[in-house]
Amino acid sequence: MKKILFAAVIIAGTFAVSNSAKAQTTTTASTNVKITLTDFITAHDGNGTTAGDTPGAGAEVAFAYPTAASYTVDQTIAKTGHLKVTATKSFGVKVKASGANFTNGVNEIPVDVMDIIATAPGSGTATTKTLSAADQEILTGVNSGIKSIDVSYTIPFARAQANILGKASGAYSQTVIYTFSQP
Repeated sequence: MKKILFAAVIIAGTFAVSNSAKAQTTTTASTNVKITLTDFITAHDGNGTTAGDTPGAGAEVAFAYPTAASYTVDQTIAKTGHLKVTATKSFGVKVKASGANFTNGVNEIPVDVMDIIATAPGSGTATTKTLSAADQEILTGVNSGIKSIDVSYTIPFARAQANILGKASGAYSQTVIYTFSQP
């Protein structure tokens, strides 16, 4: 009986030493992790050209009036994914021409010959605007995120007949500027 009791005490002592050794092999450490966010908005045309850069080849919008029939219908050029925006807050978009006229040397066509409408991506409100040299809001209240905006450019036939028909032949051009802003 003494042997059994002695064996039990030795086993219990070994178990206690074993448990105490395991407790000493575990430790913890901690560190503070921060994620810093900054509000920003960035935009580019559908070809990856950043706002303010020279537009990419696909960013060009080109109307043509090769025949008399061209002046009897509205002409619309729809650009899918024309503008790409990444914004951390809701935003709006304004549009303007960099001048009052499309020009071809000394020849001019007023920019208000054209209407522009952007498609509100998922949220927000879109408004059709007649192009001018003054900033005009075409999108408001668009939710934050990575957005692709479709833009349609239209020259109504009545304005084509009044402002384009009879002008000197050639290519007339003007820069259209989009401004993206957060409240």
